Amino acid sequence: MKYYIDLLKTIWKLLPIALTIVLVILFFSWGKERQKVIDFKKVQKVQFQEIQKWKNKEGRSHARAEAAEINAKNAKLVLNEELHKMLRKEVGNLKRNLISYATVKSSTGGNFKTKGKDTIIKLKSLPAKKFNIRNSDLNFRGLYIPEQDTLMAHYKVIHDFDFIYYYKKPGKRPWNLFRRKRAVAEIKFKNHGSQADSLFTVILERRNK
Repeated sequence: MKYYIDLLKTIWKLLPIALTIVLVILFFSWGKERQKVIDFKKVQKVQFQEIQKWKNKEGRSHARAEAAEINAKNAKLVLNEELHKMLRKEVGNLKRNLISYATVKSSTGGNFKTKGKDTIIKLKSLPAKKFNIRNSDLNFRGLYIPEQDTLMAHYKVIHDFDFIYYYKKPGKRPWNLFRRKRAVAEIKFKNHGSQADSLFTVILERRNK
C-alpha cells in the first residue's frame, strides 16, 4: 500500500512539469499550424489580386504585384499538386533550393487597318468576310471588305511565362558534386515564339532590422 501511495505522490509532484511540457508542445504545434494557414492565405490572396500597371516618361510599361512570402516548409501544402511537381522537377528540393517563383500573364495586342495595293474591278458587290484565329498563343479577329479592298483586324499575342529563382550547381552530375551552388533565374515561356533577349537579376541578403 505504501508503494502505491509513494507512486501517487511522485506522479503528483511530476504532474506540473508534465503539464508544462504538454503546453509547450501544444504551443509550438499551434504556431506551426497557424503559419500554414497564414501562408495558404497569402498564396490565395495574390492569385486574385489586381496588377498595378503604369508607364514611365519614356513610355515603357511597368507592372507590379504583391509577392507571397511563405515558409519553405509549407511549400508542399500551399502549392497545388501540378505546380509542386513542376517546381520539384526544375529545382529539386524546394526547401533548400527554391528562392522564389512567379507566373506572369503577359500579352501584346492592338488593332490595324490596311488596304490592298491592287486595283479590283468588281462586276457585283461582294459581302464582307469575317475570320477568326484562336489558339493558346494567338487571338486574331479580322474583317475583310472587298468593295474597299480593306482588312481591319484585332490581334492579341500571348507571352505568358513562369519566372523561377533557385539555387543550382553548375555543370552536370556527378561531376558537379563538389561545386558550390549558385543563384540562377529561369524564364519558361509558354509561347514557343517568345524569347528572352537578356536577363539581369540581383538577390539581396535580407537582414533583420
